[in-house]
Amino acid sequence: MKKLAVVVLAIVLGTSSLFASNENPTKNAEKDLRNQIAVLLERPEIKVEKQELTADIEFVLNNKGEIVVLSVDAEKEIIEDYVKARLNYKKVDLENVKIGNKLFQLTLKIVKPQA
Repeated sequence: MKKLAVVVLAIVLGTSSLFASNENPTKNAEKDLRNQIAVLLERPEIKVEKQELTADIEFVLNNKGEIVVLSVDAEKEIIEDYVKARLNYKKVDLENVKIGNKLFQLTLKIVKPQA
């Protein structure tokens, strides 16, 4: 009887740790996507007159894992061209996680370098 109680306790503890895991693969994939986009957009060669320039980017991922830029709302057209040239149809790796049919929104901030 004691062995049965120990086995039941072990099963309960084992399954509760499975359900207690709150790791969300979609959130991790979105964080990974954000990091890959940051790498694609790093080091812009844009002259910044203000302290910072911002751009609101809307995009989706197609079934090939490529970024499709839908719109870029920026103060200057050069920023729009930069974002589209760097991101549009660039392939990203999300390790077999499907996030299709979802609209992503991202804000890009370009900060004036310190002199």
